[in-house]
Amino acid sequence: MTTTQEAPSTVDLLDLTIDVDAHEMAPSHLWGEVFGEAAGRIAGLAIPVLKKTGANDFYNPDVCADDAEANEHNVWNIRGTRAPGSFDMSRRLEVMNIMGIKRQLVFPSFALFAVHLYQGNEAMLRDRYGLTLPEEEIRALGLAGMNEYNDWAVRMTALDADRIRPVAYVHPGDDVQELVERVKDLLDRGILAVNLPAGQPLGGRSPAHPDLDPFWAMLAERNIAFVSHVGGEGGFLGSAAWSRGVPAFKPGKVESHELGSDPYAFSTMSLAIQNYLTVMTLGGVFERHPTLRFGAIELGAGWIGPLADNLDMWARDVYATRMKPFISKLPSEYFARNVRVTPFNNIEHIDHYIKQYPHLSTSYCYSTDYPHIEGGMDSKRRLYEKVAPLGEQVTQDFFVNNGDLLLPPLNA
Repeated sequence: MTTTQEAPSTVDLLDLTIDVDAHEMAPSHLWGEVFGEAAGRIAGLAIPVLKKTGANDFYNPDVCADDAEANEHNVWNIRGTRAPGSFDMSRRLEVMNIMGIKRQLVFPSFALFAVHLYQGNEAMLRDRYGLTLPEEEIRALGLAGMNEYNDWAVRMTALDADRIRPVAYVHPGDDVQELVERVKDLLDRGILAVNLPAGQPLGGRSPAHPDLDPFWAMLAERNIAFVSHVGGEGGFLGSAAWSRGVPAFKPGKVESHELGSDPYAFSTMSLAIQNYLTVMTLGGVFERHPTLRFGAIELGAGWIGPLADNLDMWARDVYATRMKPFISKLPSEYFARNVRVTPFNNIEHIDHYIKQYPHLSTSYCYSTDYPHIEGGMDSKRRLYEKVAPLGEQVTQDFFVNNGDLLLPPLNA
């Protein structure tokens, strides 16, 4: 393990850490150069917003190359587009070596803005971006940006598929067969993890609908992680009026472009994924596809324990007879086997969660969020100090074993 402070020798295993959430992070003025034409057009819409809200982590016009020195101090303490390996994935491998990261899921930064355009609600498109373009044009531009990002993800996966795994972003669409074909094409091109939004049904169907069984079977049989990252909640709440006009929720200086711009957005971001997992679990998806790999990424971890308690109660104490044909385990058992979540490193007390819900200890995973600022500085050392008192097995599970579900070895 390499950190900015000396750590006990017993944590050598952390040189094999699995990181289930990192990001590319090119400065906005380079989006067109790195990703493509649509990305450049999206940058033209995003840059005024970034400048207005003070989101300097994205808007850094003086950053023209990924050339910061990759050393121990920089990789644990510099964040944003200035961080070493922030958008040059060949350098990211060097950064991972310094951080003691064996394998890493890489999510987008640029494509989060493309997703906003494609599936954003009225309030986001108007209030955050100030867009007055026809909705059809906005959606088409967002989709083109997502496709450019996926092409980039295919190219970057080819650098070292065993270690660095960019996550493809897929829109749910309105047709199951078309969804299956689009995802199969990405998998055939080398993609090893797929992100779909938690706020919308898949192909116009509930995630637990039998029509989607071929989709889940395809992912399970090919050891592909199905993940839902923060930013995919749009569409779950049928109205934007819940926060509109409320002084406490007025958009202001953006604390995080990734997570939300007001207290309401932050505190409700896990509602969509809780609904999604409820449907999948009680609907029997994990029963029918026991090797399916599911990750709820950067949505916090404090909700999974209470959700498991709630679903266990209904499945065991109220609807046991009705549920018997569909599930053979308690919902919490499926969570422990099939579901992985990431705590917010700077906010949540992961040690408290593990002590309170030991039967879910396999669900909690380490992530750096590199190079986003939300991941915090020197996160491995700080989280080790929280988890290590719980024992060597818990520590190894949190940093290494649990994340293997989402990043299995290529020969798994």
